[in-house]
Amino acid sequence: MYPNEVFSNTELTEDEFAIALTSNKLPLNSALAKAGKCIICYCLNGEAEIEVNLTKHRFVKSEIMVIFPSQIVEQKKISPDFLIMYFTLAPHILQEVTFRFPPSFLNFLHYHFYYRVGDETVKEEAVRFKEIEEKYLDTENFCRREILMNLLRIFFLELFDKIRRDELTQSGSKHNRKAEIYEKFCNLVMRTYKRNRDVKFYADALSISSKYLSIITMEHSSFGAKQWIDDYAILELKVRLKSTSDSFQKIADEFNFSDLAFMSKYFKSRVGISPSEFRKG
Repeated sequence: MYPNEVFSNTELTEDEFAIALTSNKLPLNSALAKAGKCIICYCLNGEAEIEVNLTKHRFVKSEIMVIFPSQIVEQKKISPDFLIMYFTLAPHILQEVTFRFPPSFLNFLHYHFYYRVGDETVKEEAVRFKEIEEKYLDTENFCRREILMNLLRIFFLELFDKIRRDELTQSGSKHNRKAEIYEKFCNLVMRTYKRNRDVKFYADALSISSKYLSIITMEHSSFGAKQWIDDYAILELKVRLKSTSDSFQKIADEFNFSDLAFMSKYFKSRVGISPSEFRKG
């Protein structure tokens, strides 16, 4: 070993990084799941109905989809010819790759999980993916991890450049106050939905009226603020019920319900079945 060696052929597990040049399904554990990783995915053919944090989208050919850890993803209908290429990053790898990236860029991707890139870009990215895969498989390379991290960082930098250029050239790229409020509302709900599920709390936090907040959410999601809050809480409850064997009482306490009966009533009124029936599947 060389003295003061800087580089090391550090092993990357599949939980930290995985790549597929072709696949007919998204790298999720189930049809409804909280993404534990960052998923970068290009649609090569066909289409799929995807819902990310209550936003529905028809994922089609020549689009990129970026899903971040903790986002709730529901994979619905998939066409028989659906084909994608993707790579996944564990949260700590994503943090390392995007270190010192502008917060506005990562925030943009959080709320705009799909992006149209075009056929030529997909062909170019297929070459880049192949290069990343080859480097990932080159386990004899002493600088494998460092090279791979740099390739991934370049990928995100190129993506940032494409999106930033489009923002500057689009006529509708002016600052949109309503969109900003909607994004702040969504972010606030995702952070505090376990403690607060009342529209007035969020309206007060955003210094606007409850009525105006509902108008904004209707414009951006087609339903009011209360339904957005409840739907997000229900999504989180569904994931919690399916992903653990914790008692209903523990989950009720975690979600700050006054008692188990109230949680069951809240869940059944919005889903149509009780939490126990949902867990049984």
